[in-house]
Amino acid sequence: MRNAGASGDPPTDPADPSGAASPPPRVHPVRRVTSLPRGVSALPKGVSADLFAEPPAPAPPASRPSGAGAAPPPAPPIEPWPVPDRTVREEPVVVGTPDLDLLDPPKKGGFLRRTLIGLVALLVVLYVVPALTMAGKVLPGTSVLGVDIGGQSRAEAAATLNERLYAQTRTPVIVRQGTRRLTVSPRDAGLSLDVDETIGRAVTGFPSPWAVWAALTGSREVEPAVSVDRRRLDDLVADIAERLENPAREGGVSFDGVTPVPVYPRVGRLVDRKLTAEQIVKGYLDPEIVVVAPTLRDLPHITRAEVHRALRWAGRAVSAPLTLTSGTGSVSLPPAVLARHLTFTPDGAVLRPRFDAVAAVAPVTPRLLDPGRASRDASFTIRGGRPALVGGRPGERVDTDRLAADVVTALGAGDRTVAVRVVDGPPRSGDDDVLRMGIKEEVGRFTTSYACCPQRAGNIRAAAALLDGRLVRPGETFSFNEALGRRDVDAGFDGIVPTVIDGRAGTDAPGMSQVATTLMNAVIRAGFQVTEHTPPEVHAPQLPVGTEAAVSFPDPDLRWKNDSPYGVFVQASATGTSLAIALWSTRRYAVDLQGPVSGARVKLPTMTGHGPGCVEAPGQPGFTATVTRVLRQGGEVVSRQTFRTSYQAQAKVVCRAAKARGGGSGSGPGQGQGQGQGQGQGQGQGQGQGQGQGQGQGQAQGQGQGQGQGQGQGQGQGQGQGHGSGRGSGGGNHQNAVVAVPGRAPSVAVAGAHPQGAAGRDGHRAQPAVLAFV
Repeated sequence: MRNAGASGDPPTDPADPSGAASPPPRVHPVRRVTSLPRGVSALPKGVSADLFAEPPAPAPPASRPSGAGAAPPPAPPIEPWPVPDRTVREEPVVVGTPDLDLLDPPKKGGFLRRTLIGLVALLVVLYVVPALTMAGKVLPGTSVLGVDIGGQSRAEAAATLNERLYAQTRTPVIVRQGTRRLTVSPRDAGLSLDVDETIGRAVTGFPSPWAVWAALTGSREVEPAVSVDRRRLDDLVADIAERLENPAREGGVSFDGVTPVPVYPRVGRLVDRKLTAEQIVKGYLDPEIVVVAPTLRDLPHITRAEVHRALRWAGRAVSAPLTLTSGTGSVSLPPAVLARHLTFTPDGAVLRPRFDAVAAVAPVTPRLLDPGRASRDASFTIRGGRPALVGGRPGERVDTDRLAADVVTALGAGDRTVAVRVVDGPPRSGDDDVLRMGIKEEVGRFTTSYACCPQRAGNIRAAAALLDGRLVRPGETFSFNEALGRRDVDAGFDGIVPTVIDGRAGTDAPGMSQVATTLMNAVIRAGFQVTEHTPPEVHAPQLPVGTEAAVSFPDPDLRWKNDSPYGVFVQASATGTSLAIALWSTRRYAVDLQGPVSGARVKLPTMTGHGPGCVEAPGQPGFTATVTRVLRQGGEVVSRQTFRTSYQAQAKVVCRAAKARGGGSGSGPGQGQGQGQGQGQGQGQGQGQGQGQGQGQGQAQGQGQGQGQGQGQGQGQGQGQGHGSGRGSGGGNHQNAVVAVPGRAPSVAVAGAHPQGAAGRDGHRAQPAVLAFV
């Protein structure tokens, strides 16, 4: 049977002799049989050629006789089924003897290969095992600020850092600038250790071979992560800058009374705030670092030459009064008022004069306008114990903007008269403006009493009328002298006298210091800020100890600031014997006054005076007093303000009739010092031998025949000293003018007053000035 192949030809007929023929021999399509040299075989060694010999051809069958009984002819040999040839690519046969050594296993390099494989396996084991152990933890040898956290989990490392670095993270940072040192709290600066971020820098997950090697052979210091609250840090640096830096001072001109004083420019130093903040963050967590605040030069714009020019201008401006005129009347502004409201503002490299017309003309506006046609600002009145609105109305008012410019122009040109421009318009404060101020309750009240002097009572009533109804806006600073203006007869005051308070000369009416003291105590109890006050040198028995205010015009003044978001309404009323001032607003604080705490009292010996110029005084001891105001809000202390006063001792004065005895003549020099102002002259004659002594408060001069000469001068309160020598006789009476100081003691020169029981020949004991409250 033929081999069933892939051919589609029909099978060969066995009886067909044509199909019995053998096919031609097959030839390999690629490999060709080549003849080999004799004796050379293409078979490998050990292979017999019999294995590849062709089988012998079959012997032809024996012939048989033909005939009926003859057997059929034999079948043709079986041939395979013809199939199409498939091209098979075969390698060419290499002629020659093949190299059978290639089939043998390698004989060299096996040891080296096995060694390398072993080393690689060892290294893998040495890396993988530690890496698996270290994975997910802080690598061994890791520390933060000297605290070892190696081998710990994230939670364990966080707990370790929080515990071990608790004190270090709260250590203040030292900031230094020059010789000044400040400590900065990390909490106030918004600085803290970011523990999570710090641990995140240390944990690496599954470590690399290099990380494992570093962990096994060395240590690693991780830089701590610092959390910064930028807003709090900037606020703190701004506070540091205000305390450390010394800004440039621009040149200018100020006034000491009516005397222009130059203010020369000065180069300053400013703190570099950005760099300082960076240094504070860097110095945090490192106690060895002291932050040196870097500074920058701050140069002024005004030159000394410009200051000298403005100084000459200011001197001409306050050399004489300035008269304001309107259709209703005229007002004279004295040099002291001009100096108080004149300022010089730097404008580039030039000093520009500015005149505060609003404050200057406020006390005298009624004299410049017709009251029936003048505008009225909205305000309040107290009805039934509650504030009630008093509506404003439009009308005439002074154009203060125009007036300010006109005054500067007139002063620069040497003119002394300025016409006031009156305009019609709405009030400066309307009803809605006033109602939004939040004035709803009484927040502070104080009352003082007085029993003497109708003149004093009248002055107090005049001052109360000027204070009553005043509105102090939020953020505004109230000035006692600006509210009352110059105390003179036209303003309703009487008994105007010259004053010297704290070395500053002025004028005032009796009773004004009591009004200022009453107002200040109401302000203290209302919780507002007292920004300027001058304590008296002598305590007035009817006024509170430690919280007194002495005033005069133009200085000293009483000033307080409305540091609340609400308005303040001033209510003032006076009777023949008492003054009451109340402040209405919205209460913010609970006010607690502690004190007064008095120090040791000092008494002086009694003094004896002679002659009609002697004024007896009860005297009083000297002492110190301290009063502390504590403001609380929600039970917590918000602020403390301390008022300290030092009262001078006053000697008791007893007056006796002057005596003259003895005869002869002589002269001797004498010298004394006192306080206040006074003048006196006297003459006397007599005989005998005597010694004189002068003691006074203020300035006193005396001349006498036969007594010698004596001279004393002083300012403020002090002790008088005198000495004299000579012989002769004589007597004299000194008549001394009394200088009254409102709310204070008069200045008295006491002729012949000396300590009781003291007798001297060539020298006299120093004694204090004599003061008595008016």
